[in-house]
Amino acid sequence: MHCAVHWINIRAVRNPGGVTSAMKTRQASTDSDSGPSLRGVNSYLEKNFPDFFAEARFQVGDDDYFLYARFGQYLARTIEQNRASRDKINRGFTVLNKMARASARHPHIRQMLVSGPLEYIVDAPRARALALKRLSRVAQGYLEGLCE
Repeated sequence: MHCAVHWINIRAVRNPGGVTSAMKTRQASTDSDSGPSLRGVNSYLEKNFPDFFAEARFQVGDDDYFLYARFGQYLARTIEQNRASRDKINRGFTVLNKMARASARHPHIRQMLVSGPLEYIVDAPRARALALKRLSRVAQGYLEGLCE
């Protein structure tokens, strides 16, 4: 779902006869502009992590950037504290691999992946070591770029 807000920029202009206003409008997005490009990843995340997805959507609304940042934090913490099955962790990396695949077509998804979930994973030693084994080559490249 894409919502837009129209902002009105009013610039006062001095005239010899007084002050007049020139109006200019522009569109600003109220959500993350991911649109259909993340729809499949969102549905996979919702299907495989329903409790996380429901709680995160309740807390952050429709903002995919914060949703995936929270997911990275959740995945890294789960790995570090050894709180989930191997299967659940593998599904978590599948979410990140799907994002990496979509990032080839949509640069804003790459930015969302790098500055969100991968930042949490790079800061967690066990999660980073496991990510280097489980992530796709594209996602590993992004992760290694953060390590430098």
